[in-house]
Amino acid sequence: MNYGVLAVVLSLVLIIALFSFLRGRGGVMQRPEVVQFLLFDVKMNQALVEAFYIQEKPRRFEKSNWDINKKKIGFLDESLKETLNMTFGMVEDLNQDIKLAKKNKTSHQSINVAKLVEPLDTCRKGLEDWMMENIGTTELPTKYPSIWDTLFTGR
Repeated sequence: MNYGVLAVVLSLVLIIALFSFLRGRGGVMQRPEVVQFLLFDVKMNQALVEAFYIQEKPRRFEKSNWDINKKKIGFLDESLKETLNMTFGMVEDLNQDIKLAKKNKTSHQSINVAKLVEPLDTCRKGLEDWMMENIGTTELPTKYPSIWDTLFTGR
C-alpha cells in the first residue's frame, strides 16, 4: 500500500472534518442576529406607517427578514412569537392592499395602516427587551472579521 496516497487522503479528511466543526452551525450565536434583523423590519415598518399618507406613491412594508427568520424564533417567548406572527400577517395583508391599489390605480389613502402602530410598538419593545436581557444593548456590537473568518468561513 502506498503510504503517500494514504497520508494525503487522511489529511484531506481531517481538514474537511476540522473545517466543518470550526465553521459552526449558528444556534445560540445567531439569536442576537435574528432578533436584530427582525428589529430592523419592525423599525422600518414603523417609519413607513408614519409616512404612509404623506407619500404620493406608497411603499410596501418590509418583511424580507421576517420571511427568512420566522422559523428561527423558537427561543423567544410565546407572547412575542404570537405578536410577531400576527403583525407580519397584517403586514402581508396590507402589502396585498397596496399592490391592489397600485394595480387598480386607486388612492392608497383608504388603506388603514394605523392598525399596525400598536402591534409594531409591542414587537419593538419585546425584541429590544430580549436584546437588553441577553446581550446588554439593543444594538449588536460591531464584529470585525479575523483572518481565520476571512480565509475559511467566507464571512
